[in-house]
Amino acid sequence: MSVSCKYLALGMYCLVSFPLFSQNFYLELNLNNRFSGNPLAIQKTPLEIFRVIDKAAQDDRIRGIILNIGSVYYSRDHLWELRSALEQFKAEGKKICAFISNADIDIYNLASVADKIVMDEMGTLSMLGYSVGRGYAKQALEKLGIGVRELRYLEYKSAAETFTRDSMSEADRKQYTDYLDDIFNLTRNTLITSRGWTGEEYDTILNREFLYSAKSALSRNLVDRTGRKEAVMEAIKEIEGTEIKHFTLYGASSSSLTGTMNRYSPPRAGGLFSRPPVIAVVYANGQTDMERGMAALSLSRTIKELADNNRVKALVIRMDSPGGSAEAADYLDEAVRYAKQKKPVVVSMGQVAASGGYWASMSASHITATPYSITGSIGVIGNWFYDNGMYGKLGVSIDTIQRGAHSDLLTGFLIPQRDLTPQEEERYKTYILDIYGVFTERVAASRNMELSKVEAVAQGRIFSGTRALEAGLIDSVGSLSDALKTARQLAEIKGDAKILYREYPEPKFLDKLLSRVPLASIFFKKSQNSAASFITDLLLSNNDIRYRLEKNGQVMPILPLEFSFN
Repeated sequence: MSVSCKYLALGMYCLVSFPLFSQNFYLELNLNNRFSGNPLAIQKTPLEIFRVIDKAAQDDRIRGIILNIGSVYYSRDHLWELRSALEQFKAEGKKICAFISNADIDIYNLASVADKIVMDEMGTLSMLGYSVGRGYAKQALEKLGIGVRELRYLEYKSAAETFTRDSMSEADRKQYTDYLDDIFNLTRNTLITSRGWTGEEYDTILNREFLYSAKSALSRNLVDRTGRKEAVMEAIKEIEGTEIKHFTLYGASSSSLTGTMNRYSPPRAGGLFSRPPVIAVVYANGQTDMERGMAALSLSRTIKELADNNRVKALVIRMDSPGGSAEAADYLDEAVRYAKQKKPVVVSMGQVAASGGYWASMSASHITATPYSITGSIGVIGNWFYDNGMYGKLGVSIDTIQRGAHSDLLTGFLIPQRDLTPQEEERYKTYILDIYGVFTERVAASRNMELSKVEAVAQGRIFSGTRALEAGLIDSVGSLSDALKTARQLAEIKGDAKILYREYPEPKFLDKLLSRVPLASIFFKKSQNSAASFITDLLLSNNDIRYRLEKNGQVMPILPLEFSFN
């Protein structure tokens, strides 16, 4: 076969498989991420998914979306962002059919954007509501012989409670109750509106029945059909009033419902010879640490380099951090302030952007957060771990020679051998309040607020995105997609102009590999001795305790690194 014949055959195949002039396509948006078929595969970024949805909204060939979320693992804020993007898709007059299998209230909340919901006939729907759970290690540390002093002088700054209490303080209970009320009521109102329930029906669904098979979910009007591919096709026929025969796919083909081989890709910016303006999307994930977490040292350099790049017209920083080092947070804040002098810098807050995460965000040109984001927590705290009998249990003794009244402060094996003296604690208090003063003054300057108003929403208090907007700590409630639109507007890029989105930092192959390998299982084997196993689990497997032990005595703008939101 000649080369021209081969191209002709390829062209005919494309026309048959994806007719150029068809108006009857459904895009299967396959967001399943439980089984990708490739153990080294990295999940698609939110940016790419949002761009695919936006492209489909403007694509005249696409009539609707099959939202395939049979096995989805996304954070609550990301699910909300997806729902917002799909709402905008529907605003273009297009339709959605959602497919769920094993869903909780957040996945169901996403599915409720659809015109019809189909549930796998062997699926499970769990409508448990929301809860906040914090773990407390005080008694465990006491049994191990580890003493802890909480260096806390701000009402809501509760990160050290993990080690010093058995339950929530009143201040902690109040702030997390407010947060829980905000997100619960938002989800409640969304579902009541989407599914046409009464408030009493919603309360019954959560508080009496809560666990549903496909059959019971259908009878309760939580879903519209049960089954798999055939049920989805029937639901689409009901939505459209006609049978849809053409499909295209974004996502893994291995878990596709339609089985189509037609691929749908994000929109391209520019052509071979064009150089469209660039909006840089920078991911700042993990604790604010100089080398680990978001790696503030290198990340701040990246932000400054992008600020100096004339082709980059704006930066969008996706912030997802519970804080950590004040120095690292300040490095990022300095980089943001540098960049803002040259071009717009928009921060999009993810699941959590609080404490040091807020410090790193506060100087942006515009800050947006989802209603489910945890932000604020303007404050700093410290803790002091010391020997309180552990050395005796281990048979360890310390013999010290010192010069200077406080030179033995850090002397010890694994942890310091003694507690702070009253004089030493007083110095810590002064130090903590000094850093807190810097934090609040920076917020006042960055957010153009009076210092007294900052203090009224500080003291380490967390806020949902909704309350943070009311408090003046952010500029809007929105998604990453909304942040991109804001960046475009601030950069004065014309509405019809093509934009090239570039994401930083670019992942390296080794990082992809290591992100999939459970290193703890390689380097740490559990002892058969229950006590030794417990210590291993407590000190090595708990990120919060391990990090705080390593940073013992350091004053940090930080939230608990590990607590449970359900």
